[in-house]
Amino acid sequence: MAKKLLALALALCFALSMTAFAEDDLYGYETPITLKVGRNTTDVEFYGGEDWENNTWTTLYNEHGIQLDTLYAVDNTQADTKLATAIMSGNYPDIIKTTLSQYTNYADGGVIADITDLIDEYASDELKEYIYGDGGLALDCLKVDGRLYGLPKMSSSYGKIPVMFIRKDWLNNLGLEAPTTMEELMAVAHAFTYDDPDGDGQDNTYGLVLSGVDVLTSNWGDTSMFFDAYNANVGTDGMGIVEQVDGTVTWGGTNAEGMKAALTLLHEMYEDGSLVKDFITMTSSNVSEEAGAGRCGIFCAPMWGAMGPIFDVRKIQPEAEFISIPMPAGLTDETTKEFLPVAFDGVFCISSQCANPEALIKLMNLSVHYLVHPADAEEYYRYYGDYDTTTGWKLALTDTMAAEKNYECFLKMGAALENRSTDGLTPYELDIYNSLVTYIDAVADGTYDPQDASFQGPVGRYTVYGDPECAYAAIDAMIQADRFIPSAFNAPLSEDQADATATLNKMTVETIVKIITGSEAVDYYDTFLNTWMVSGGEDYIEVAQAWHEAQS
Repeated sequence: MAKKLLALALALCFALSMTAFAEDDLYGYETPITLKVGRNTTDVEFYGGEDWENNTWTTLYNEHGIQLDTLYAVDNTQADTKLATAIMSGNYPDIIKTTLSQYTNYADGGVIADITDLIDEYASDELKEYIYGDGGLALDCLKVDGRLYGLPKMSSSYGKIPVMFIRKDWLNNLGLEAPTTMEELMAVAHAFTYDDPDGDGQDNTYGLVLSGVDVLTSNWGDTSMFFDAYNANVGTDGMGIVEQVDGTVTWGGTNAEGMKAALTLLHEMYEDGSLVKDFITMTSSNVSEEAGAGRCGIFCAPMWGAMGPIFDVRKIQPEAEFISIPMPAGLTDETTKEFLPVAFDGVFCISSQCANPEALIKLMNLSVHYLVHPADAEEYYRYYGDYDTTTGWKLALTDTMAAEKNYECFLKMGAALENRSTDGLTPYELDIYNSLVTYIDAVADGTYDPQDASFQGPVGRYTVYGDPECAYAAIDAMIQADRFIPSAFNAPLSEDQADATATLNKMTVETIVKIITGSEAVDYYDTFLNTWMVSGGEDYIEVAQAWHEAQS
């Protein structure tokens, strides 16, 4: 009997040890390995005595048998050059975070390893849920000849699209409603320009501000919403590909009538003066500055677009209020939809020289576990960062984040604020909730001070999550109304293709600005479109069509 019990105990110990080993096999190594890394120092401020070599994340990696050898630590201005030089020397980091276009070059050039066959073997269930959370669209973007050489840092498409921000206090001052059509938008922009919406008796306001420098960009002053309103879905990068009714795909700008309708509207607003005359030289940052200076009544930007401007403008106009509205309709006889891109914030890769290419997947298993699925608040703050004792996620080699954490946060905030209940909130959502309560209660009891820097975060977050007419409220309204059209081409481009599309986009931007300002008539768009096609556009559409058919 004793021997049976001993045998059972030994078998149990063996099973437990194998379970522990199997789990560790997904997250690290029993025999330590060393990975070479390059560090980007931009926006990194250390807390709690941490530094590059000794911090919460290096401790975690060491615990899992992953040691780091730092080759260099430079800021954004030097990072690309430093990495390129290191690659040319043959001694470069094992872990590389890069852009989609550069990723293709690295894959074709043999710089990074093919990890296709390692994913099923080493990816944790949490990581698989993370990378397939969008149905595999982001992974489709990363396939080079059917193979994967990296994994995406997932992001939210809804966080990339522009929404329209508008001064609600100016609407109230003039007895106007938020516009729902482009014609109404033109009328509001005119009133904001000429009817003294801020009541100071001076001619110092205008309706709409766009960026003539960053015409098509997911940033302040983006113009793509206006083309979306007429079903000319060029996208914020100017190269949007959409599926047509017959199943074929095309560039959104081939809808010449839609493009010309939007350009006619913008030209009329420019001639009227309700689109600021200086827009041609304005950068995205200039747009933000104008909104923050209290001169601008309407601008387009992603969901975070009012966070900075609202704090700045409240210092000089305490009653200022930005609300968000869905894309106004440009057509009255059909539903218009906004272009919805596949979204991710970079690609994580591993050097083809690394003896342990599966290490990339193990690093991502760790980061997804601690940054996307923390066990509790203590674990969340330890690895995400509490800006007191730990620096947080910026020190993770693969800084993954929950893709839809912001939209999911918005969906919970209404009931949480109404009931003053934190039940069911994640630590991230609890942070947002506490910030919103700070602002809402301060307004209610009269202690809110627009000059107090401690309110910058709370009042900014209110424009994203808390206001009944906040940015995510506008996005949610569009989601519920099915007013999005997804990207129909999500493949990585070769270096030559990337160069060609950059040229095409430049042509598009120049044409848009010329027509808006009147240096070319609106019918010039037809001439431009023919030139666009023969300058590589037809080839781009053919590549997109072939890729689209291959996915069917």
